[in-house]
Amino acid sequence: MTTESTGPGSTFDPSTATPSRTYASLRGAPNDAFAADREAVAELRNAIEKVDEVVRENAEALVRAVRYLASVGYDQFADLGGGRPLQGLDARKLPDLAAVAAQERPGMRWLLIDSDITAITASRAILRGIAETEQVDLRDPTKVLKALDVHLDLNRPVIVILGAVLHFLTDWEATQLMTALWGDLPTGSMMVVTHVTSTGVDPEMVALGKASYEARHSIRIYPRTEEEITALAGGFVIREPGVVATVDFMPSPDELAPKEAPHFLMWMAERLPD
Repeated sequence: MTTESTGPGSTFDPSTATPSRTYASLRGAPNDAFAADREAVAELRNAIEKVDEVVRENAEALVRAVRYLASVGYDQFADLGGGRPLQGLDARKLPDLAAVAAQERPGMRWLLIDSDITAITASRAILRGIAETEQVDLRDPTKVLKALDVHLDLNRPVIVILGAVLHFLTDWEATQLMTALWGDLPTGSMMVVTHVTSTGVDPEMVALGKASYEARHSIRIYPRTEEEITALAGGFVIREPGVVATVDFMPSPDELAPKEAPHFLMWMAERLPD
């Protein structure tokens, strides 16, 4: 398949921050960040209360979701906008999602898709033998579906992870992607989504964080309300625990994240028969 992409970070440019590098830095793994990424992180910390903890809890919630889904028998995963593997080098020493699934379900299939060339290069090296990797822009559903078809068996259920990425798509782009996935995925497939929310958050902080992010990353970001994030499920049926803050998604007993913070919202939804 082609590795051409026009999404964030699709060409190497250390003068502009990328979502995958700033996300890794906020998780506590800044070693591959450049000056532009460090400056973006510093501004985000000034703009958004407890942003480090919120990002880290987002990552931890995705680990919990993948561990659960693999433990109940799912063995095919597509991590769309998966970013750079961190190999437990983040502040919470979290395993990469592919490693979580492999531990629970040896022999599973994992596909990581991202537009960022630095994330793709790292993934191909670090996840070799565990995951397949494709550089694809999520704004091109045709290429996303082609990658799924090449690397996964679409006659069997697939877990699709959209962790902290749909808020980089316009309403139209997000709807097009979700509609395409609903039409292509087999019955029993599951979607796992986390998303920046404006619900219950100081509007001034939302506006400041949005302006800071867009200025440093040269991309748009779309914080959405709980109602709007719920609506993104489209034809997929949201399962328990419903639409909740990431901190409240299958929480672990030793939860470290603050309860009072602008957490991402999260849902898990199933592809039922037509």
